[in-house]
Amino acid sequence: MPALRHLQLTTVLRTLGVRPVPPAPARGVVPARASVPGRAVAGEPAPARPGAHADLVARAVAAGAPRPAAARLADAVAALPARERAQVERPLTPARGSDVLRLGTAAARQTDGTTCGSAVLAMLAAAGDPTLAYWLVTGRRVAGHEPDELRGVADAPGPAGRFGALQDALKRRSNARAVLGLLPWPAALGTPPWGAARVARFPGVAYRSVLVDDSRPSEVTRVLVRAGRALDRGVPVPLYTGGDLSGGPASAIPRHVVLLTGRTAEGFAVYEPSSGRVHDVPSADLVVPHGPLDALGRWSHVAWALLPVRG
Repeated sequence: MPALRHLQLTTVLRTLGVRPVPPAPARGVVPARASVPGRAVAGEPAPARPGAHADLVARAVAAGAPRPAAARLADAVAALPARERAQVERPLTPARGSDVLRLGTAAARQTDGTTCGSAVLAMLAAAGDPTLAYWLVTGRRVAGHEPDELRGVADAPGPAGRFGALQDALKRRSNARAVLGLLPWPAALGTPPWGAARVARFPGVAYRSVLVDDSRPSEVTRVLVRAGRALDRGVPVPLYTGGDLSGGPASAIPRHVVLLTGRTAEGFAVYEPSSGRVHDVPSADLVVPHGPLDALGRWSHVAWALLPVRG
């Protein structure tokens, strides 16, 4: 039936009564302050900003580092070349003149077809914790502090190896006990939204997985309003994307994960992990699907969101 061609699993679940997007908290999300993720601009990396040392110390402390370790981090970052320093300070902002996020010389790409969620969780955590970003870029750990994500993660050669090792570790954690709270989620199926919400980390907030039925534009609009408010406070927002029955049953489920990293004039900047690129997407293209989008990993629908709530 032609009417079923654009059916998605999320539409079926909403019809069965799965709870829609909850109302926003009365006072909104108030995270421990972090630098606001940005968008690519033209030119070369700027020199160290005035006050950058104090800002980095404050962000590291907010992410859980003891103040002496945070101070050591800021001193180490100040000694880095400008491009690497920018990657640590603003890991969700591409270098000037580029739209690719890089860790050292490596593009921040998922390692295989099942680690998009893990790559997004890694970049989310790095955006909020400069000690993790520092390890990803340089391979060095800060004495006196280890980010939660690095517990049990062995050092790997090169930034691509480190990013891959972190993706593997986060995938194991997000998938553990993700089936009925007891059994592991099958690795071949990627990262379930509720498992990602449990592992997602950014200072001052927790994340809640929320199903999105984009056959109801008002529902997508509410999600984007909540996401925009979070981004205004410097908090990135993961989104799950997918297709519909027009591409076969396997397309009608959440298939990919991207990360809203900032606002643009018409919508949002979106980190897409299969390419490692940051794309600009008008809000209208997310509210009403118009076909596959590069920013959504060549999928067309918003299917799930991880919305920040008070930590």
